[in-house]
Amino acid sequence: MLAEPFLARLQTVVRTGEQRWSACCPAHADRSPSLSIRLDGEKLLFHCHAGCAPEAVLAAMGLGWRDLYADPWVAARAAAVAHASWRGASRDLHQGIDLAVERLILRIAAADLRRGRTLSIEDRGRVEVARLRLRASKRDRPT
Repeated sequence: MLAEPFLARLQTVVRTGEQRWSACCPAHADRSPSLSIRLDGEKLLFHCHAGCAPEAVLAAMGLGWRDLYADPWVAARAAAVAHASWRGASRDLHQGIDLAVERLILRIAAADLRRGRTLSIEDRGRVEVARLRLRASKRDRPT
């Protein structure tokens, strides 16, 4: 698919460079452009900076991967690569949130102890779980 038919389905399209555009993402309520589009040779590349999955963007436009690529094998590969990339980013985000919760549990417990409060057996157990999860996350971090 050439860029023009793709861009025609979008709102607030702004040219940002040669073969590059930004537009409002059709997959979420967007007031300012968050979707980046680029034509790389015969490949049409796009990315929603708000985090929408590529499949959601295409579905909101009434398109599928097959509409972007004439060769069905190329379309299937593009879909698989996009899905794997988005799943990895989503997993990283969820892990980051989980670790933030564990840090918050430790901070609340530390604040309670500083105020002279005694932690219940359940709270002490949960603090230990948080401590172990944070330690494991540091051990599993790539160097």
